[in-house]
Amino acid sequence: MSKLFFIKNYFLPAALFSLVINLLILSPMIYSFQLFGRVIVTKSIEALWMLSLLLLIALMVMGTLETVKASILVAANNAIDAIIAPDLFKKMVECAASPEQNKYNYALKDLHTVRTFLTGQGIIQLMEALWLPVYIFIIYLMHPLMCLTLVAGSVLMWAVTVVSGYLTGPALAEANTASRNTARLVDSAMQNTEVINAMGMLPSLLRRWSSMNDRVMILQTRASKRAAAVSGLTRFLQSLIGASSMGVFAYISLQGKTQINPGLMIAGFLTLGRAVAPIMYITNSWKSIVETFSSYIRLDRFLKQMREAPPVLMELPPPTGQISLDHVTFGIRESNKVILKDVSFSLAAGELLGVVGPSASGKSSLARLLVGVWKPLQGVIRMDGADISNWPSELLGRYIGYLPQDIELFAGTIAENIARLDEPDSEQVITAANLAGLHEIILQMPNGYDTEIGDGGAILSGGQRQRIGLARALYGNPRLLVLDEPNANLDTAGETALINALIKVKMAGITTILITHNPNYLSHVAKLLILQNGTVAAFGPREWVLAQAQQAKNQQAQVNA
Repeated sequence: MSKLFFIKNYFLPAALFSLVINLLILSPMIYSFQLFGRVIVTKSIEALWMLSLLLLIALMVMGTLETVKASILVAANNAIDAIIAPDLFKKMVECAASPEQNKYNYALKDLHTVRTFLTGQGIIQLMEALWLPVYIFIIYLMHPLMCLTLVAGSVLMWAVTVVSGYLTGPALAEANTASRNTARLVDSAMQNTEVINAMGMLPSLLRRWSSMNDRVMILQTRASKRAAAVSGLTRFLQSLIGASSMGVFAYISLQGKTQINPGLMIAGFLTLGRAVAPIMYITNSWKSIVETFSSYIRLDRFLKQMREAPPVLMELPPPTGQISLDHVTFGIRESNKVILKDVSFSLAAGELLGVVGPSASGKSSLARLLVGVWKPLQGVIRMDGADISNWPSELLGRYIGYLPQDIELFAGTIAENIARLDEPDSEQVITAANLAGLHEIILQMPNGYDTEIGDGGAILSGGQRQRIGLARALYGNPRLLVLDEPNANLDTAGETALINALIKVKMAGITTILITHNPNYLSHVAKLLILQNGTVAAFGPREWVLAQAQQAKNQQAQVNA
């Protein structure tokens, strides 16, 4: 949704209310002028009561409008969160899976920073600052010399604001970048605590963190010292403007041909204070403004990337599982590294393919491409003849089961994790658990399928997490199943359950791609693909490929001999 929507529906009405409120704020100034200029001189009790009543009404209306304006900004806060945050979170998750260095893990935090500024005192004070010309005009009507005092003070205050931005802006941006890098190190450490503690990495990690944190403190100290100097100068100017206005009033009184109305003097002080207050806020809050602006720039860049997403196409009928790759090439643009090159093969619905090859041959990259997590640089991956990039991920995901090497579970119950965080369908959850050979194990847990597993499945063993991940992949009767080293953490019973699951999915007609280093599983596959250096070394029926591989091995042995 465009920025114009929020401006038109929220910020413009808030600005209009601010207009009326600022007009009503002049009422105490008018009251003091009339009080000392007319009421005291005429000694009219009736005029005093009438003026006081009018002032009360004006202030009550002003307070009501302030409440309405605050309600509009609260509504704007909720609208920004409801309209932008869900899509932002979705895009963050999608980008986090990208192999490119374009991850943006702090989008929601930046949105919170911008939202807080736009719906809090920041935007209110900016609206108030727009009234400075009006206050200058009012002061001019009181006396040109007073107007000159306000203009000179305002120019000095704005100059300090500009200098503050010049002195503190780059230092704050550098400090914030360093702080985010330090936070990423902490996040990584929290995710790898077992390795860190088991292999004595804590002292080295602590040294690295201390070095990064010291840099953050140095940068923040430098920025804070500059900000403190600017703040001190701002306070000096504020006091100087106040004292100067009193001196100017005294000078006018001494030089003038007529006596200055005390009400005019009080009204002048109030007007000066009202005119200078927003500038004071902006100057003192420059650090927050810089952070908000930096957050907005990052967020705007990210939102523009979101708008570049392809249009939503007509939903296709449920696939049967036929899959084909046509000259698919994949790599990382920034490093110009090609991981898979000109890969082509096809599988009929229900076929079971084994993928083997040495480490770094591109097997896991192929798995991510097949399930749509990554996009090929060239070529097309089709399911039932349709390019899988034309499928929205939430629709394609219904027909895909994926078990990556690294199993990540979520805090919640076993049933919720198997059901892919959706509302669990009891029958489908139990069916998937049975396929993974997990049903009896789950029944022995404290609350069965409703057992809370903790963050990342903390209460489970590695094998149990692996089998829950397999059950999650099998949930909902997918048409394409991609298993990347599914036996990595399994014991003998788990491997037996995995073999039984392969037999059952084959009987169910689910197209299955099994990536493995274990030759024991290859007896269950119909076709075999060998990857080597990112290219297809062999593809075809299992027996034929194994024969070709053995023949190539014998020829190489003869050459070496």
